[in-house]
Amino acid sequence: MAYDINKIPKLPYGEGSISIFNDELLVYKKSIKKSNGEKIRKTVYGKTPKECMQKMRDVENELREKESPRSKELLCEELTKWINTIKKPTLKAQSYKRLLSTVNRINNSMIGHYCYQSISSSEIQEVINELNDNYMSHSSIKKVYDCLNSFYRYVCTRDKIDNPMLLVVMPTANNINAETKTIEFFEQEDIDKFIKECGMLYKSGTPKYKYGYALAANIYLGMRAGELLALQWKDIDFEKRTIYISKTLIEELNPEYDANNKELMEQKGIKKTKFTIQHSTKKSKNRYIPINSKAKDLLLKHKKISKYTNENDYVISTDNRKPNTISGISKILISIEKNSGTKVQSPGTHVLRHTCASLYFRANVPVETICQILGNTREVCEKTYIHFIEEQLKEAASKIDIIEIY
Repeated sequence: MAYDINKIPKLPYGEGSISIFNDELLVYKKSIKKSNGEKIRKTVYGKTPKECMQKMRDVENELREKESPRSKELLCEELTKWINTIKKPTLKAQSYKRLLSTVNRINNSMIGHYCYQSISSSEIQEVINELNDNYMSHSSIKKVYDCLNSFYRYVCTRDKIDNPMLLVVMPTANNINAETKTIEFFEQEDIDKFIKECGMLYKSGTPKYKYGYALAANIYLGMRAGELLALQWKDIDFEKRTIYISKTLIEELNPEYDANNKELMEQKGIKKTKFTIQHSTKKSKNRYIPINSKAKDLLLKHKKISKYTNENDYVISTDNRKPNTISGISKILISIEKNSGTKVQSPGTHVLRHTCASLYFRANVPVETICQILGNTREVCEKTYIHFIEEQLKEAASKIDIIEIY
């Protein structure tokens, strides 16, 4: 059966061309430049464009090895070495964990087991494009792009080789296939239902939710979950109505965990990850956030029913005086939403932070002020809450009377 000519990709300038050879095969012809400047013409055959390109890569790698044999360091090995020796000392634990996740994604891609010195721009571009084809988010694709950019800047300077990332293009936000994630937040009806449920008592008179009031207070505070969990009573100044945000709870890999002895780790109670307090925020900028009268009332109600209220105790404390976990408060949050019957049933803790942002935007608070309260850059704030900004603009426009001049 003849191959559909419309399915044959048009390759970038200098990458050769693929055409139909016969009913079953395609032919890929390309001029490859040798180290001495001489160009040689190579031809490969395949049933699909992808097979043709893979065969041409094999030809190019073979030629490179003949001209200048190099040690066979695979990208996956060199990337792992780079992140642990060069990047790790410069990163916070949470940032290292995120970068490690990105490195693992690259290592599992088609170029992961290629020799890193021989990987071409077109091969990296293919990986980037494939992430987009698989509906990865813009931020996830950019993390891969930025990681490879940083890695190749380092190794190309060290090894004196050409940087393949110079010709790799990051897809623009408008060309990302993944749908933009919808920001979920409580409208006033949901806020009222949520807070009412947080104050529910059992027949015995004990609170139904141990941390309900503290979670409800975050509707008006907008803290990240890690910041709320790291919060101590000494950070709250009820007289000045401010909270000092200077630390966050993070989850990091446990160095004591041996992945090769999972049964032994389970017997000893050693988990793969552990939670620690990081004495800086996500953006490394400590900040003060205001406490309105509703947040103050909810925090004082929470303090009244809390077991530990010394200045060094955590606001959301476990029975053994340690901070709770994100998964722990997420379960409580889901339970409150379900029992209160809110329209938004969000499994994530960010619904409270987004609700806080919505209240500020709809009160026409300037974006710069909202950014300072939330601890976001203006770029992140505008990108995340674009729909609220558009609401502000429409409201502003509606207040202008149009005077027709005759």
